[in-house]
Order: sequence, then C-alpha cells, then structure tokens
Amino acid sequence: MKKILHVAETIKGGVATVIRTISTSPEDQDANYQLVYLVPLDQKKELHGIDARQIRTFERSGRNVRSLLGFAWQLARVVLKEKPDVVHLHSTFSGVIGRCVCVLLKPWRSPKIIYCPHAFSFLMESSPTKQKIYSLIERVLQKVTDTIICVSQYELDKAAAFGIERKRMKLIYNGIHHKDEARKTEGAEPIHLLYVGRFDYQKGFDVLLKAYAKVQRSDLKLTVVGSAVNEDSVDCPPMAGVEYLSWVTPAEVQALYQKADALIVPSRWEGFAMVPLEGMALGLPVIASDCTSLPELVSHGVSGYVFPAGDHQALAERLMKIQKPALNALGIEGRRIVRERFSAALMIRQTYDVYSAPSY
Repeated sequence: MKKILHVAETIKGGVATVIRTISTSPEDQDANYQLVYLVPLDQKKELHGIDARQIRTFERSGRNVRSLLGFAWQLARVVLKEKPDVVHLHSTFSGVIGRCVCVLLKPWRSPKIIYCPHAFSFLMESSPTKQKIYSLIERVLQKVTDTIICVSQYELDKAAAFGIERKRMKLIYNGIHHKDEARKTEGAEPIHLLYVGRFDYQKGFDVLLKAYAKVQRSDLKLTVVGSAVNEDSVDCPPMAGVEYLSWVTPAEVQALYQKADALIVPSRWEGFAMVPLEGMALGLPVIASDCTSLPELVSHGVSGYVFPAGDHQALAERLMKIQKPALNALGIEGRRIVRERFSAALMIRQTYDVYSAPSY
C-alpha cells in the first residue's frame, strides 16, 4: 500500500476542491492507497466527506512567522510519524516550506515530492525584482522535487521561460465529476450574475465591483459568495442589486449555480480555477478575464465571454449587452466542453500515475 500525504498551508477555495477530487483513487484502487492530510485547523471543514481520522492539523492565524513556523514543525512531525511514500504539496507556501522540511528530514525519511503551485508566485502581478526572487527560489527547489504538476499549458510554458526544467513538469488539467443535472433557466428578468471566490486583488473582485457600479440596468442582480482570506482583501460596499453571502456549503453553491444566468470570473491571475469548471459543468456560461489559463477553458462567444484582465470598463460594457437567450446557448456549449476535456476521472488517473512513476 502506498501512503500519500497531502499538505496545504491554506485550502480555501479551489485548492480544497482539487484535494477532495483526487482523494478518490482511480478505478476503485482504494485498497492500494492510504491518504493523510495536513491542513489548517480552522479550514478542516473544507475537507468534508473525508474521514476526520485521516486529517492532521496545525494552528494558523494568518500568513505570519508564528503560523508558518508552526506549519513547518507540524509537517516535520507528521512526515516522521506517518512515513508517507509521497508528499504532495499544494500551493506556493506549502511548496517552499514543505520542500525545505523534506530536505532537512532526508537522513530519516525520503518520500517522493510532488508539488503543485496552483499558479507560480512569479506569474502574479508584481515587480520584476520580486519575480526574479520568486523564480530563483523555484529554480533552486526544483532540484529536490520529483514532479511539478502544472494545471494549465500557460503555466507550464511560463515556468519554462523562467527557468523551470520542462522534464520536471507535468500538465494535468483540473477536472470535475460529470453532473447529470443541468441549470434551470427561467424567464426574461432579472438576469442573475454570480461571483464565487475570495475578496482579494488576485481574484479581481475590485474589478467586478467597479464594473457593476457602472452598469445602469435594473434587470441585473449580483450575488457574491466568499470572504476575505488574504491581507489584500477588497471592501464589500453596499450596492443596489448586490447580495453578499459568506462561504456556504458546496450544496448551497450548487444551488446558486443552478439559479444563476452567468458566472463572473474577473481574476488577474490563476492556476486553473475550479469555480468556472463547476459552473460550466451545470451549463452556466462564464464571463471571464483573459488572464493566464482562463482562455484555455472559456472561449469567447463559444462557452462564455472574455474581457481584458483588470479592465473594469470592458467588463461593464459586456454586462450592458448580455441577454438571457445568448447566455443559455453559451452555457449548453460550455457544459459539453467540460464533459469532453476536463473530467475528474482523467485528472485522477494522471495524478496517480505521477505518484506511481519512478522517482526522478
């Protein structure tokens, strides 16, 4: 039996969805794998459906020195106690700290190290100096990494341009389970818009608020689902036609997808977002920015609409034009695309193939 340890410094949003998805082994091979998880205590509930006896936790009060040191200490303890064959690190902070911890533990334990950045730090909007520092860290740590999983072709190509060796990288698109049910379309008015995600700069939440404020349409309603997770959170001002909801259960999110007419994804950068996949699987059209990987999922005029990242005026102009019949047609095509190209079964099989491959 092969033991897999999933490690995440924070799992709010899409990372939790990815971990839950790949917690199902391919083709009923559960007897061949044992899964263990290390996640923040206050985010443990994000791993709903997973046996609590498999979950290890650490105290997280934010992205500060105390929390990061506590994460590193607990990871070292878990690796020594659980003796995993594979350590799968999710996101940048887990990737940096986790690989350093694994290097220090090498005299005692030497698991295979799999790293999925879910968007490299050097792909974020930042100064050239910061990008050079981030890419240097990644270039150094790649030497102790067996496989780096990239979730989009954009991410893989950009990482290669920054000096990450292609032979260490593997493209595995995020996938989603097939949905038998389809979105229920209703009458002409109003048009229900939906945003699901963090209230921060990366997710472009400020772009959505500025665009919506410019649109003078009484038939548009916007539901905002999420919360602030990082320090660069955006305020949520009261606006006519806007309803704010905190993080809700997956079942409640599914119900919101079912009722919405369009999903707004205004991100400035992404690894490969799960939210548009979830919506499209139910036939929900997506209005997305053209950042990083999103054009690999959302095709303009085919499965949704695309606007320039960070351009609230362009988003406002698009929202002024949308109509329900066209949105419904886009949603139907988007559902077909997800079913054919972005299945959970394919994602699971490719991930477990990486676990089973010989060490680099």
